Amino acid sequence: MSNKDLELNDNHSHLGRPPHLPDETTRNKVFMLSTVGTRHEDIATVLGISADTLTKYYQDELAKGRIEANASVAETLFKQAKEGNTTAMIFWLKSRAKWKETSQHEISGNPDGTPVEVKIITGIE
Repeated sequence: MSNKDLELNDNHSHLGRPPHLPDETTRNKVFMLSTVGTRHEDIATVLGISADTLTKYYQDELAKGRIEANASVAETLFKQAKEGNTTAMIFWLKSRAKWKETSQHEISGNPDGTPVEVKIITGIE
């Protein structure tokens, strides 16, 4: 390889974005944005980095922010369920207590050709 080729390679090694350097300010910003449910792509845009770079350097802040956001909403949902909000109660029981709605359809016909009777039975398991 000639000296000219080495010079060209050296010039190309300086192209592209400079490396991202996380600091306390950006870590705080990522955590705070994550605690209110901001999408990773949007957080990356705010920081001026790619989503891949965001997850590479801020995995802990993203995870802890998501956990805090979910816990905050779960706390509110739980309070609503305990205060008698039927929708909150149903949602809580379906998601946390594994309740599910079932429906069973029975179709029967009469040998004499009269119309088929349809009976729908619903319940909670």
